Amino acid sequence: MKKLTSIITLLFLLASCEKEIDIHYHEIAPMVVIEGQVTNEGTEVSVRRSRSVTDSVQGVSLPGATIFIFDNGVEHRLAYDPKDGCYRSSLTGVEGHNYRMTVDFEGIRYEATSTMPAPTAILSSKFYWFNILDERLLVYELWATDPDPEQRNYFQYRVDRHSSNPHVTPKMQGRPYRWNVFDDRGNPPDRIYRDIHCMMEQTALEDKEEDWERILYDGDTITLKLQTIDHTAYEYFRTLISGQGEGANPVSNISGGCLGYFMASSITHADTLILHLDEVMDYEMPK
Repeated sequence: MKKLTSIITLLFLLASCEKEIDIHYHEIAPMVVIEGQVTNEGTEVSVRRSRSVTDSVQGVSLPGATIFIFDNGVEHRLAYDPKDGCYRSSLTGVEGHNYRMTVDFEGIRYEATSTMPAPTAILSSKFYWFNILDERLLVYELWATDPDPEQRNYFQYRVDRHSSNPHVTPKMQGRPYRWNVFDDRGNPPDRIYRDIHCMMEQTALEDKEEDWERILYDGDTITLKLQTIDHTAYEYFRTLISGQGEGANPVSNISGGCLGYFMASSITHADTLILHLDEVMDYEMPK
């Protein structure tokens, strides 16, 4: 019943409840934006200028910063990669370790810390059709373990799609198809689940140009990345989502007067799915 209520409540918010990670910062004068991650797959930091919500040009990462990550007293200096403008290190995160980032840029030091949470394990992922009146909603259902049921845990997911359909441009494929953050409140013991709302069947059948970005086409390859994140990262993305239409910037955990975030996170990947719409089953309520 909870799944049914959730889907009905959010059905008409489908176009807005899952946002792309394409951050438009609200500001008057450009500010430094630092976005950094230490994960079990590596370490990456970008440094750039903020851009206005009316600026259609993506901000470019800036060279010239000196960036260190400290792990239990051991320092790791990140190297700038001019190919994509990011700073990287081979450092891989370890569960329970506290990481400190320092960024020296244009005479100002920026700092942040984050502790890497335990990873989750993905139990299953699949698509189903959910019937509401005369419509059907395509839903991506994800089940995973709750890494520490005695504590509040926080998660971020990202769904990507790769498509050979000419309506899906390389720019669209370079952005997340869906992403969001959530916590483990209201989930079954030792488990978490997420119903990720994708598209209405009628929208796919009509195939209008203004809907191409949200339509999944037959044969699309779907990947999902699930990250356990700490509370400060969760608050950053939560306030980002809630404030994008209100003219407010998200709450940063980086000191020094910049925008952005720093987080240590554990990444888990779901099995890759090839979407065959005629093979997707209708949802059945548990008996």
